[in-house]
Amino acid sequence: MDFFWPADDAASVVRSRFDRTNWQARVVAYRPVEVTTDGSDLVVRFRYDGHADVFAVRFSLGRMPEGPQTGEVCESLDDWAQEVDWVLDEELNTRMVETAERTVADDGVVTLRWRNPSGTR
Repeated sequence: MDFFWPADDAASVVRSRFDRTNWQARVVAYRPVEVTTDGSDLVVRFRYDGHADVFAVRFSLGRMPEGPQTGEVCESLDDWAQEVDWVLDEELNTRMVETAERTVADDGVVTLRWRNPSGTR
C-alpha cells in the first residue's frame, strides 16, 4: 500500500524517538516494546507500570502527512513522528491506559483507542 511516506520509514523514525534519553524522563511509567506496521496503521506497543498487559496504540498511515495530534500537515516524517510522540506523552499522562476504549487481541495485546483532532478514533 502506498502512503505519503513509506510505512517502514515511519516505523523507523518513530522507533528512533524512543531511543532518545529524554523520553523516559517525560513519561516514567511507559516502556516501549516495539513499533511496527500493520496494514494501514503504525502500531506502537508498550508496557505501563502497574499493569501486566502489553498495550498498543494505532496511528493511521493513510492520514499522513496530517499530524495525529494537531491535524495539521507535517512538513517532514520527523515532524509526524514527533506528533506520535506528543499523542503518547499527553494521552498516557492523562490516564489513557485506564480510560480508553480497548480491544484485546488473541495474543493478549490490549489496543487502546484515542480521539484524534477530527474527533474520530
